[in-house]
Amino acid sequence: MEKKFYQDLLDKMSDGVYFVNRDRAITYWNDGAERISGYSAQEVLGHRCAEGLLRHVTDSGQQLCRHGCPLLGVMRDGEPREADVFMHHKDGHRVPITVRGQALRSDDGQIVGSVEIFHTRGTNPYAAHCRERVDDSLDTVTGLAPRRFGELQLKALTQAVDEETATLGVLFIDADHFKNVNDTYGHKTGDEVLRMVGQSIVNGLRRGDIPVRWGGEEFLALLPGTNQAGLRAAAERVRMLVENSWIQKGDVQVRVTISVGATMAVPNETGDELLERADRLMYASKQGGRNRVTTDTGALISNAERPILGTAAPWDTLSAEPRAANGGVVLAAS
Repeated sequence: MEKKFYQDLLDKMSDGVYFVNRDRAITYWNDGAERISGYSAQEVLGHRCAEGLLRHVTDSGQQLCRHGCPLLGVMRDGEPREADVFMHHKDGHRVPITVRGQALRSDDGQIVGSVEIFHTRGTNPYAAHCRERVDDSLDTVTGLAPRRFGELQLKALTQAVDEETATLGVLFIDADHFKNVNDTYGHKTGDEVLRMVGQSIVNGLRRGDIPVRWGGEEFLALLPGTNQAGLRAAAERVRMLVENSWIQKGDVQVRVTISVGATMAVPNETGDELLERADRLMYASKQGGRNRVTTDTGALISNAERPILGTAAPWDTLSAEPRAANGGVVLAAS
């Protein structure tokens, strides 16, 4: 009776809560965890979160399942830990969350596991977890702003740059080898991948940034008020998040990467001229090998770790993973 009371209490929390044992297998999963991650208790109980499920990654692309796992650290020394990370959602995209780990102890004080409590962070209004109802004004596939709205915002923001009252950064983004996804898995899965890419882009942006479904597999991100450093950081972050996103189809992980062109608006240029420059930079990323960011000063060097492929926990396998020239996995589908 007492156990059920506490489980009901945990299920009423808006935060996600889950327990793991010493082997890092999930032994409890509350309703809040399902709401945030998309995974039901039935899908995760008995599995380790590194087995093709949550696989937390940091803002800089560090793979916590390889090293730095907060729950593992808690079980080693009993000290609580907190971190801002990106969780993998069942729908494929990455969700920004804050996690807190605490040790679980037996009656005699021995550490028998740990508990992770997590909640979403970041409030960009185009993020799926920020919307409570369907908005017919958004792009129906991705949930992003439609092209017409993006064009209106671009006009207003470039005017502010002309008047020197604001700055504006632009990311022109294209999904790599997207045709292969449609040809291999069909257009329904293709739409799921586009939504995955769009939502990972959104979750790598700030609250005031505007993500746009530009057309087909092309996306635009307008970053008002940013500077060169902020532009480069945002561009690399969205590239890394998309690279670490996937949709599980049976035993197959459907993945894409993106090529990004990043530039700052300058006074006395039209929106079309700005987009033409961003588009050229994006194609330079394509020509440079894809899965990379190119700015006005050249290609960015990524320090992010390579993604974890497959559904095995990374410490269970020593198999090598293919890598791109800049350290990323370049796969239309794996």
